Amino acid sequence: MSLEVGVWTKFSGGGDNCVEVLRTDDEVLVRNSNRPEEAPQRFTHTEWDFFTRGAKLGVFDL
Repeated sequence: MSLEVGVWTKFSGGGDNCVEVLRTDDEVLVRNSNRPEEAPQRFTHTEWDFFTRGAKLGVFDL
């Protein structure tokens, strides 16, 4: 799945715990969907690419 520029996309693992991700021209923003008024975490496209690659490889699995 690729993120559309300028649109918050919600991801849920089930229940009420969801995150929303927004891609801009320069970075990727991540926020808690239950607290959209709080400042999002910001990542460069390179940082986001490394993170998503690691997630797909299971690097962050508990």
